[in-house]
Amino acid sequence: MSKRRRQTSVFLTEPGRLELAMLLTPWLRVGAPIGPYVECRKVDLEGEYAELVLAFEPADDESVDVRLSVPHHVVAAVLEVTDHEAFGALYSG
Repeated sequence: MSKRRRQTSVFLTEPGRLELAMLLTPWLRVGAPIGPYVECRKVDLEGEYAELVLAFEPADDESVDVRLSVPHHVVAAVLEVTDHEAFGALYSG
């Protein structure tokens, strides 16, 4: 049995995407058949704000976690999958 890495994608509302675009530039993925999203290591929706844990890899290739808290109203959906390519194939036409 192969181990699959769980991928969590956060889809933002259009106003939220525009409002946070400058801040999310390194992580925002656009042009995907399922819409623009932010790939996260972890998402916590339980608090006053939605907390996104994002991976940042500076030039020295050492990954650093970045925690970003955003208002709940900018989050349209959270998608968790273990096989992102297979899921994306559903929307590829």
